Amino acid sequence: MRLRRIWITCRHAHRPLPLFVRGLARLPIPPRRRCLGPRRAHPRRARGPRGRPWRLRRGGPAAAKGPADSGLGPDTGGEAEPGLPQPPFGRLKIEELYYSGATAPGDGHLHTYSDQFTDLRNDSDEPVVLDGLCIGDALGPAGEINPGMRPWGLAERYPDHAVLGNVWCLPGARAGLVLEPGATLLLVQDGLNHQPISTLDHSGADYEAYNERRDGADEDSPTVPNLDRLLFNGGYDWLVTVFGPSMVIFTLPEGEALPMTRASGFDAAQIPKDWVIDAVNTVMDGDSLDFRRLPPALDAGAAWVSGTYTGESLRRRVGEGGRLLDSDDSSVDLELNPSPSPGG
Repeated sequence: MRLRRIWITCRHAHRPLPLFVRGLARLPIPPRRRCLGPRRAHPRRARGPRGRPWRLRRGGPAAAKGPADSGLGPDTGGEAEPGLPQPPFGRLKIEELYYSGATAPGDGHLHTYSDQFTDLRNDSDEPVVLDGLCIGDALGPAGEINPGMRPWGLAERYPDHAVLGNVWCLPGARAGLVLEPGATLLLVQDGLNHQPISTLDHSGADYEAYNERRDGADEDSPTVPNLDRLLFNGGYDWLVTVFGPSMVIFTLPEGEALPMTRASGFDAAQIPKDWVIDAVNTVMDGDSLDFRRLPPALDAGAAWVSGTYTGESLRRRVGEGGRLLDSDDSSVDLELNPSPSPGG
């Protein structure tokens, strides 16, 4: 089946941050910004990432309900009615996480980490609804990066929550986007061509985290649509730590505001575990397990790459029946991948 992306609203500038925090379901669509039909494909966007057709399509009347009203609990998959769009719990997985950054060939002093990405896969036989889908990284250091650094202990203080320092969500509020079985969704920090320093070209990604600023310090890709910024504690751009971020994807239920708290001097999102679709703990190295930022209820283990700017990613192993391994233990589920391969 050929898959396609349909837009129901025209792309427009980011709205003020206070509107974001009230929740995606309440974001108004500015007047006279509505499209009359599907967005025409840019010549460079006629096909999706890596030359394949778009794999996002708009959901129909049978679009699935959210976790609160569907009767499907997190990470269970539930009883799916064949062919109808289903909630993402137990189906949508973080297949590959790349954060280490790259070193230019032949120049050990030239690095980049703006080529970071998180690749999600619908690892089920049913279409998955993406309404309210958000991604974020947990607060806290990945290890003793500088002498004397200690764990912040947020996983122990919040055993049933993910405490996130940054949150970005798919735009369009309840747009009815659906991810087809086996399809992937590529979320990148910067939707640009990062070659030749990196091997990656993200100009055909699905979404990027563009951080709009008055000084224009973060470059806005002309070919990749933007995620909505709900919470941001970074600098000019959302670049996760090259020492190892802990990443979370979750659904913000319709009508809910982003639950906020104050943690270690930062404004943070306190995401209940029942909202979490998938989570991955990473740390700096094997001696840094005390720095895990997500509680065992979300990830009982941790994974890591061999170092910074190595060009390595972490990729989910494939288990029985060709399904992605998902035991909620990253030390078991993930393996080192020397060559990032989103969608591969």
